[in-house]
Amino acid sequence: MTGHRVLLVSHDAGGTVPPMLALAIALIAQGDGVTVLGQPSIRHRAEQAGCRFVAFEGIGDYDTSVSLEEQPERTLAAITGPGPARDLLRLVDEEDPDLVVVDCNLAGAAAAAETVAAPTALLLHSMYRTFVDTWFADYWPFMEPAINETRRTFCLDPCSSWPDVFSRHDRLLAVVPEVFDAPTAATPPTMRHFGFLVPPAAPEGRAATALPAADQPTVLVSLSTTNQHQGPLLQRIVEALGRLPVRALVTTSGVPVGELAAPPNVEVRDFVPHQQVLPHTDVVVTHGGLGTVAGALSQGVPLVCTPISRDQPLNAERVTELGAGLTVGIEPTADQVAEAVDVVLADPSYRRAALVIAQASLDAGGAAAAAAHLVSLTGEGHGSQ
Repeated sequence: MTGHRVLLVSHDAGGTVPPMLALAIALIAQGDGVTVLGQPSIRHRAEQAGCRFVAFEGIGDYDTSVSLEEQPERTLAAITGPGPARDLLRLVDEEDPDLVVVDCNLAGAAAAAETVAAPTALLLHSMYRTFVDTWFADYWPFMEPAINETRRTFCLDPCSSWPDVFSRHDRLLAVVPEVFDAPTAATPPTMRHFGFLVPPAAPEGRAATALPAADQPTVLVSLSTTNQHQGPLLQRIVEALGRLPVRALVTTSGVPVGELAAPPNVEVRDFVPHQQVLPHTDVVVTHGGLGTVAGALSQGVPLVCTPISRDQPLNAERVTELGAGLTVGIEPTADQVAEAVDVVLADPSYRRAALVIAQASLDAGGAAAAAAHLVSLTGEGHGSQ
């Protein structure tokens, strides 16, 4: 057992948590001690994984009744502010970690991590391209003043872009296999791919029996775990599946179960661990969040994507380009969803393409390889590439 002390820093913005937990579980499995610093809503999952958990001081949970974009004061405090940075340095003083890993868009905490003696890594919960020329890159001009104000607090030079923020750290950890990653003009020399970082499935139990009993093809539906006002879209998807000879499981992720009118072949639950159900699934219908896409493709399950915003259009684009599913676009009709599901179920090429991606992810080593690589940095010296 290696016995390294590792500090992981994240926030609960939906897809930010699963890859960090996957890394934590892998670190613990190889004998390392892990402390997770983040919002209180992460506590249960972190402690269940075997981590010590410490909550940010002064930054509470995001308000789940509105979207992240509708609560800018809270999101900006987490992303750009000095609070998480000071929390990180306090824990560094207390625990003297051998390695620090920070979620990639926590720029304030990332700034503080630059000042510590231990090797540091940033975990990309979205593909690198989203920080270069789409989605989060578009937020940089708005966030730059606050990010650089926090950097000045720690006597650090200003940054001019997200790639500039990333370049100050020993590693940039992708959470997709290289074949799935969206092409960019340049790849940072510090970036590494170890496949999809997906938490392992818990032992099968009640969740495995959540699917309606039938011999028909199985469809799993999952939209965002954060509020994106996805209720109407979810209802249209439910209606679409009611028209098809399938059995379907819909996880609502925040939309009240009682708000959905479901036909007999559709079971609606507020939460089911997807890793338990995916081995029994023929197609996943999703908004295209990277967590759900990673979970499906790591099991070789093709997708029908209904992107809403954020990084979802790019994720859906890659699914379609690689032949692992179809994208029906923003605000699809029930007819469009039904047709896409029917096509993916009928054409085995989508499953074959998804299995190719699954094998590429498996060959890259997953969270175990990522954990082993990151702790290896502790013997190379800070700043090595």
